Amino acid sequence: MQQAKSEETRARGPKAITRVLDLLALLAGKQDGMSLAELSAVMTVPKSTFIDTLRGLCDMHYLSCQEGRYRLGPAAYHFASRIVRHWSAPELIRALVKQLASETRESVGFAIADWEIGQAIYTEASNSPQPVRYAMQAGLRAPLYASAAGRVLMAFASPEQVEEYLARAHLRKLTDSTRTDPDVIRAGLAAIREQGYCASFGEMLSDTAALAVPVMGPDGDLLGALMLAAPLDRMKQNFERLLNATVEAGRHASAGS
Repeated sequence: MQQAKSEETRARGPKAITRVLDLLALLAGKQDGMSLAELSAVMTVPKSTFIDTLRGLCDMHYLSCQEGRYRLGPAAYHFASRIVRHWSAPELIRALVKQLASETRESVGFAIADWEIGQAIYTEASNSPQPVRYAMQAGLRAPLYASAAGRVLMAFASPEQVEEYLARAHLRKLTDSTRTDPDVIRAGLAAIREQGYCASFGEMLSDTAALAVPVMGPDGDLLGALMLAAPLDRMKQNFERLLNATVEAGRHASAGS
């Protein structure tokens, strides 16, 4: 009986922690706060179950409650500021590039935009251990309009920056699949913003496919694009698995995830 009770407690632990984190994330976007009834409805937790959690967080000053509405408290803001202050983008991204490459056994890189020359420049790279692979290295460049990472960088840049680039860029075909019509490129950027990733099949190199996702900073600004590349056939055979892994890595690389 005691063992069963202990196992039940362990099972509840992670769920309770997740509930608290979900609660803090929810209230972070609610400047006017939320009532117990609203919180209970959104988080699908009975009020009678939730009230003790809320009271405990108020006692610890992670929440405050005024006139029946719960808001983030001073301890939550202090905790967030410590995270942001010690958050290191290069170290985190470098680790996640290596982790994604190890997990998927495909080549992975992280790119930033150089708008003056119209190129995505890779600052981090990790190569696939497989004999047939896309060769990645730091310093590698790719046209913004023709590469998966480049189009992600364009999709989350300002519209003015994108239009200025399209007005002066020499949009030439690198393969039969390269998109060179500005209107087609614009439509593709809108789709990337909506779905949160870019998938490119044979658009820069005819035998290569790539996936790219945005990496956002603490203030919601774009830091760069995380990209995974593989031979075309291997990407098609493993698309869902590689896409899920890339999207998840991008989420972890982004501050505040």
